[in-house]
Amino acid sequence: MTVNKHIRKRYKYVPFVLLSIVLAVLVYFFIASHSYSELVFASEKKLAPSQISYEVSDSDIISADIECRQASDGKYEYYLSVKPVNPGTASVEYKVGGVGDRLIMNSTGLGTIYEDEFLKFNGQEALLPAMLLIMLIVLVCFTHTFVEMFRAGDFSYSMAVLGGVILYLAGILIIITVYCVQEQVWVWMPLSFIGALLFYTGAIFPIVTAPAMLLLAAALFVSNIWLLRREGFRFQNLLSALLGFAIIAAYAAIMIFAVLPEQSGVILVRLSSAVQSIISYVLGYLECMLFSCMICAVLSTVYKPPFDKDYIIILGCAICSDGTPTPLLRGRIDRAIAFESEQFSKSGKHAFFVPSGGQGSDEVISEAESMKRYLMEQGIPEEQIVPEDKSVNTLQNMEFSKTVIEKHGSGARGKKIAFSTTNYHVFRGYTMAHKASMHAHGLSAKTKLYFYPNALVREFIGLLYEQKKKHIAVVAEIIILITLYCITPYLL
Repeated sequence: MTVNKHIRKRYKYVPFVLLSIVLAVLVYFFIASHSYSELVFASEKKLAPSQISYEVSDSDIISADIECRQASDGKYEYYLSVKPVNPGTASVEYKVGGVGDRLIMNSTGLGTIYEDEFLKFNGQEALLPAMLLIMLIVLVCFTHTFVEMFRAGDFSYSMAVLGGVILYLAGILIIITVYCVQEQVWVWMPLSFIGALLFYTGAIFPIVTAPAMLLLAAALFVSNIWLLRREGFRFQNLLSALLGFAIIAAYAAIMIFAVLPEQSGVILVRLSSAVQSIISYVLGYLECMLFSCMICAVLSTVYKPPFDKDYIIILGCAICSDGTPTPLLRGRIDRAIAFESEQFSKSGKHAFFVPSGGQGSDEVISEAESMKRYLMEQGIPEEQIVPEDKSVNTLQNMEFSKTVIEKHGSGARGKKIAFSTTNYHVFRGYTMAHKASMHAHGLSAKTKLYFYPNALVREFIGLLYEQKKKHIAVVAEIIILITLYCITPYLL
């Protein structure tokens, strides 16, 4: 059973649990909202009847009354109580102890009633806790799925997307919870306020993460300069700097739209607010995907595969002019040898080595042949080496090695496979193995630190490209929802 099937089986009851919570809350709302009650005044002394008055605009639609209750602290609390009579809209105007207001009430055909301006109704105290409970259950399930994928060594772009959703959901949940605790608004918050809270929470998410993101941008610039000085100028070596510039540009755009002066005109100010919110939401979403990609890349290097492998693919890279492996490639080969040796000592099982890599135009022999010679120099018998010498990139490494394994081992089904590569390249190896429909575990060989940031940025770009339909759908939803939220009040 694959890890995904195992996860689906374990969580098959979760939708029913969430649906049960939603239905229970709806039933509670339906029962509680058959009347409307609101605290309108509190006093140390009981008011005289002459200080209490109310008037209903249409008694055929609603009925009203003002009730006096003595609280546990001895104060007298006055509640406006409104009940539905027939479907429709009517107003109730009250004045208690010199304090008054006018409420527009909607009476529905279901016998429920709610206040029109802020969508307040009896039972709303369950709304925010229920919403946070649902978010928490989903967050726990997603987090447990993420942990299960890590334990199974199932590193992929799907895992990175899941991690990004977890980070975003956790951030939103923390911000809302902190706000509610500080403002003590757990009970009274009406539906319209909850919508506004969700809207502005997403909008301020990048503000909360700004220090970390700007520090990351600075680190990306520094690491990029380090990389260029060591490895020379190439476009792919500029990815870290480009991402750092994009982060700074996004925050600059948010600041520009935030400080747009009021005298610019109502329409322009509203438009700038919508654009600022869209940028903030999209930036927050992409930040979480970036951090998740980094987390997955790091986790893929520390994951320890079980010692049960039948084949170990060694991913090739450039070789020296004399045909010997470069230090980078030797690190990959040595890591494969060390793992196989440890596996044999612990389980008594040998693994076949699959050095994978073709011959470049400037190489005297194929990378596979260079690795084979090195393996034999280290005491590995030739019959334990199954070379693949046609591939020219990581995806072909996986696809062609899978074909070689199938021919050598009478099919790849049921075979336990690992691949050895440099630490910054492990996560990419996992994603390419998935693309080749091959389940394999990565072995991480150490290398110079300055390679890491640029490689992580490359994987982030790969995540956006490989899952582009999902990300485009999310960004489109953000734009549509924010636009509707901003313009709806002016269309009603």
